Amino acid sequence: MTIPATPDRKSSTPDPDGTAAGKRTYGPDFLTALFQNPLDPGYADAAARRAAGHGRTGARKRATRGFASVTLAAIGFLLVIGYQQTVADEPSRTQARDSLAKQVESRREQTEQLQARADVLADQVDKLREQELGSAAMAGIDNLEAATGLAAVHGSGAKIRLADGPTSVDAVTGVRGTEGRVKDTDLQLAANALWAAGAEAIAINGQRLTATSTIRQAGEAILVDTRPVTTPYEVIALGPADLAADFRNGYAGKFFESLAQTYGMSFESAKVRDVTLDAAPELKLRSASPSTPPPAPSGASSVSGSGAPSGSVPSVSGSEGGR
Repeated sequence: MTIPATPDRKSSTPDPDGTAAGKRTYGPDFLTALFQNPLDPGYADAAARRAAGHGRTGARKRATRGFASVTLAAIGFLLVIGYQQTVADEPSRTQARDSLAKQVESRREQTEQLQARADVLADQVDKLREQELGSAAMAGIDNLEAATGLAAVHGSGAKIRLADGPTSVDAVTGVRGTEGRVKDTDLQLAANALWAAGAEAIAINGQRLTATSTIRQAGEAILVDTRPVTTPYEVIALGPADLAADFRNGYAGKFFESLAQTYGMSFESAKVRDVTLDAAPELKLRSASPSTPPPAPSGASSVSGSGAPSGSVPSVSGSEGGR
């Protein structure tokens, strides 16, 4: 902003004969004066005094040099002390770091040994269970484990692939848009649509879904059972031969196609064969309650009391919400 010029009062002073001394003139504005005289007047005066031989001399000059020397010596002394302290503390830090590294390595070896021991004990438990229960009961248990996600399964089905689209940036605010990104609700929709279409087992980026699985958004990351998954997201489901076509022609498939056309999100649906889905981690169950007891057979005496009959089957609730 240019500061308006003010008239020069001297230029309008009348001459002794009473007439004005020529035309009215104006002084330069602030920016013009700044560029015409960039050096502060104080610096110019100091330079002029030194040039004229009026600088500091005698005792004042010696005092100034002495004070500067003392200040530099003090700064150097403090730097030397700090360097010596740093060098003295380095061995202790190195020892602490080496000690922590050794502890981490030792704990890792212990963990590997315990995991190997747990695998051996699990094999022994399986053999003992098969010996005690028999092949027929074990087959039923294997089917239940496969249905609940606690055992690996193999078969054919569908693969749904979702990937983030290009990120838009607002030209004014610089805020990045999230319309083209895959969200947790999209993966929830895909999983529920596959269950509804007849899927028997589902995994998202290798994470097997169970009755207590959760798909949640945590900031910019998506967690499947507290484990992060990243784009591209592959949802593999085992089920009927037409599972991929039913998904693509259903509500979820049409919804993802509209997202792909509008925001550039990547969406693919295809058949898969000979796919193996790994088992889910062991479920962490926190509570259990008995189910409604079956009706007593005719002629049997009724049982009163708060406890359930010994033949009732408990229903188990997981520590996390269902899908």
